[in-house]
Amino acid sequence: MEILKCEGVKKVYGSGDSQVVALDGIDLTVSKGEFVAIIGASGSGKSTLLHLLGSVDQPTAGKIIIDGTDLSGLNQTQAAIFRRRKVGLVYQFYNLIPTLTVRKNILMPLALDKKKPNQEYFDKVVNSLGIADRLEALPNQLSGGQQQRTAIARSLIYRPALLLADEPTGNLDQKNSREILDLLKLSNRNLEQTIVLITHDEKAALEAERIITIADGRIVRDERRR
Repeated sequence: MEILKCEGVKKVYGSGDSQVVALDGIDLTVSKGEFVAIIGASGSGKSTLLHLLGSVDQPTAGKIIIDGTDLSGLNQTQAAIFRRRKVGLVYQFYNLIPTLTVRKNILMPLALDKKKPNQEYFDKVVNSLGIADRLEALPNQLSGGQQQRTAIARSLIYRPALLLADEPTGNLDQKNSREILDLLKLSNRNLEQTIVLITHDEKAALEAERIITIADGRIVRDERRR
């Protein structure tokens, strides 16, 4: 089952002599349950693609369909709601609310929609991520790895169609980086979460089952590793 489909996606910034083509005809499909890494050097277009997949921006041309929804048909408000409910986002910086406990940070996406959590799923997520004993702590009482675990839990709480991880290990030491990659793999395996990892780190990309390389706004390689 296709969760993500990009058809001829193009993104152009500026016009005339100052025009920059960030993405130049991206065709891509990701199936439910896949763990895909998108890798490329700075300026390759991978960050632009991330913003488009996260419905933060819209393509100049082409279509992006996530879980049956064409993102080009969404206005700004609809895009924000879609992003909260269907696209989990994990960034290099954790973006936790400092005055809220771990529990409340995790549940924030549901609270915004005035929805109650599924307690069984909540317990499964926090136990899988190893933060069940830190739920009443504030972010400043956590290690960097624990903060990233909390951010991942928050991104998973809505059971999104797609989890986008943007350089999630970029702000961590080697030990915590290893742990976060293991947790993403665990989420993929145990929670059947579809994951797209955006990274410039080839070692991190090797953890995925499929590696897509972008250069100059185009896909130059699509390799299935297993």
